[in-house]
Amino acid sequence: MKKTTAFAILYYPILILLYAAFLFLVSGLLEISRGRDNLGFVIAVTYGTLFVGFPILVCVLMRFSLLKMIVDPIAAACCPAFLYGAMLVNGLRRGGHGLSSAFLTLNGKLSDDGGMGWVFLIGLFLFGIVASFSFARREGKSVSFRILGKGK
Repeated sequence: MKKTTAFAILYYPILILLYAAFLFLVSGLLEISRGRDNLGFVIAVTYGTLFVGFPILVCVLMRFSLLKMIVDPIAAACCPAFLYGAMLVNGLRRGGHGLSSAFLTLNGKLSDDGGMGWVFLIGLFLFGIVASFSFARREGKSVSFRILGKGK
């Protein structure tokens, strides 16, 4: 298997691992900070992570896609899918019920306030689509192709 193909396949699981590592890093920093008992601080960190941290991470990581298309919808879907999966696992751990109950609870929470949770996840996906936009990648001239030595 060619090196480019191997990295193209590994890129998506690596994205998920990097999103998880980022979330664990923020969680760990929140845990060791003295502000974890302050509800306002916890809410500010949560909003900062969701509305600033994840979009910045998405912008950076979308530059490394190896899919030779103008946009990479698979990579753009990784962040919202990861967040949905993390919320589902959290609901399974806390709820003590089955998988279907966790899905129903999570979907209900995402639908609250006029569906603002869904709007955020869809917006994050669309942001990822815009961030992954690259004519150079389609021609094999993007930063990841140059790193792998395949760029022109």
